[in-house]
Amino acid sequence: MTARLETYSQVPLGFETVIEDNQSKTWNLWWNVKLSDDPESWDNEIELINNMQARLDELTDDERLTRAQMAEFCRLNPSFPESIEIICKEIGDGHFSGRVTMGCEGRGLLDSLGHESPKDEWRGILEEYSRSLERWLAQSRPQNPREYKVSGFLGEPTDDKEDFVSRLISVLGDEEPSISSLRKLVENTCRETHSEFGTFVDRPFNCFSCQVGWSEGTSIPDCPCNWTMFLDAGLLCAGTSGEKRSIFDEFRRFTEENTLVYTAKVNSWLTEVPSQDISSVLSARYVPEGAESEVAERIRSYLGEKDEVKEWLMACLLKTVKDNQRWHKRSELIDDFPEASSWFQEHPSRSTSH
Repeated sequence: MTARLETYSQVPLGFETVIEDNQSKTWNLWWNVKLSDDPESWDNEIELINNMQARLDELTDDERLTRAQMAEFCRLNPSFPESIEIICKEIGDGHFSGRVTMGCEGRGLLDSLGHESPKDEWRGILEEYSRSLERWLAQSRPQNPREYKVSGFLGEPTDDKEDFVSRLISVLGDEEPSISSLRKLVENTCRETHSEFGTFVDRPFNCFSCQVGWSEGTSIPDCPCNWTMFLDAGLLCAGTSGEKRSIFDEFRRFTEENTLVYTAKVNSWLTEVPSQDISSVLSARYVPEGAESEVAERIRSYLGEKDEVKEWLMACLLKTVKDNQRWHKRSELIDDFPEASSWFQEHPSRSTSH
């Protein structure tokens, strides 16, 4: 028997249920925000969003699948921040366009319905990195978030950096790229440029410890995160060699700046009020001048006219983006800008039942 979504009226708010072989399994759609399956631990913002859902009519399967895709979102995934725009476009179209890996925090909901990640998805990621690296070598102006990430991590060109990037492009350009070769190249570079490399455990260096037992010829993993963590680690090691920049500050800055920008622009669509200019706290290294308005314009063009379902889904997205990975309890750039999520304070909470 093919797995299917449970009748919507039977699904508790904040969850999704799949029926397969006359058995049901329920997934928490807020796991990647609260890391808890207990609704009692959810906050007032989630309660507000769930109450919005309760007032909606029957949701289509496409709308439910888009919400399920959102539950996988992780801002440490290589698809970030483009993943946010993919979700916005699906919300605007009212159509689930197909599985794109945005993280692993949905815990198998889409897999259970037969929506598996594309088997060659990692190849597209490598091609994007290769193009970005080639543009950096040509000293071309970055044009998208990945190119800004690559350029920001590497910094200004030097002979050593250019040599490393050329070797990196060569590894990625093989007909059958080897993750073992990539790991070896990156690890050698990191050990040469940073004597304390062996103590690095934070993202993106955590993959070195979990992959330490891999040998040459190991089959390519399905998850593109394995590739991008090694790539990002190499770019950071090469880029900060001999500089005062901190490897970990650079990675956090890329994530936090894009989190703030996209949160503010999603919030702006919801409130229908232009967001406060935050360019003064953004580095041209990761979010260039003018990028804020470009993000806002793309989101508006994806979404079109507002309706109740779009508003609910975008409220889910606002909460997901701003609070994803926040259980680490570390202060972030967005903490200094409560107005970036002002919709939660301006929208009255109304209790109702599903």
